[in-house]
Amino acid sequence: MTKNSNSKRFIDNGDGTVTDSLHGHMWMKGDSWNELGRQITWHESQDYVRQVNEKKFAGHDNWHIPTASEARLLFVSDVTNVDMEGAEVHLDPVFSPNGGFTTWTSETRGAKAAMGYDLRSAYEFWLAKENDGFPSAVRLVRTPSKESRPEGYARFVNNGDGTVTDSELGLMWKADDSYLDLDKWVSWAEAKSYIGDLRRKSFAGHNDWRMPTRKEAQSIYDPSRPVTDKYGDVVYLVEGFPPGSGLTTWTKTLNKTDKSLVVRFHYYNGDFKWHKMGLRSHGVRPVRDIKKTASDTE
Repeated sequence: MTKNSNSKRFIDNGDGTVTDSLHGHMWMKGDSWNELGRQITWHESQDYVRQVNEKKFAGHDNWHIPTASEARLLFVSDVTNVDMEGAEVHLDPVFSPNGGFTTWTSETRGAKAAMGYDLRSAYEFWLAKENDGFPSAVRLVRTPSKESRPEGYARFVNNGDGTVTDSELGLMWKADDSYLDLDKWVSWAEAKSYIGDLRRKSFAGHNDWRMPTRKEAQSIYDPSRPVTDKYGDVVYLVEGFPPGSGLTTWTKTLNKTDKSLVVRFHYYNGDFKWHKMGLRSHGVRPVRDIKKTASDTE
């Protein structure tokens, strides 16, 4: 029995989607269990999201598997819904009943394990990606664009010279990160040295490459676009970047009180953490500012 809908927050759009007006997300009203009637592995969840986007469910092709932080937003302690077994889950009743009581997330531990989120008790757990004996489902989400774009608009463009341009933020990225170039992890100092070499060599004709800020690093994370490297790890990057990169990047965002700490951004789950400079991270993603010319401002 469902009860206590928080209808002011969760809005049924009447097209199979639900909007979370508090956080700005749009969710599928049903999950994969509602549609398929069976549990799916993490690998199958990747196929499922591709199929949903190919069909342009509810007119959209940017659905993605929720991050761990997005999945947590589904749990509301004072409301209940029912899962496929008739058991209680803390999911707003505006969502379809009789779905799974868990959802896969995009958070992974290398090639073997992925995080699931349990809506019965706000419980996070790890499962083997190929696990097919647990009643796992996936509930897809998207973040509606705040701005309309003209047809054919592409924010990110691969320039064919080893760089990718972000026309919205006025940034140019090196398409490959240091992990692809060096095939090893680097410390923060080694990352700075790597970028220094790019400057000296004027990579792609430019000598002003630098480390990204945390916000810049986050701007190329796209949970709707999984890219698998040769080791089986999955990262989520906007279109235009090649596969095979590291899972993380160093940034130039330093801790204000402890100068030995710097932000490392995670492309496998969209999270970031403070990391000791002397320790090694997967790599660094060089970026530069695109300088406007007079003709750009006319």
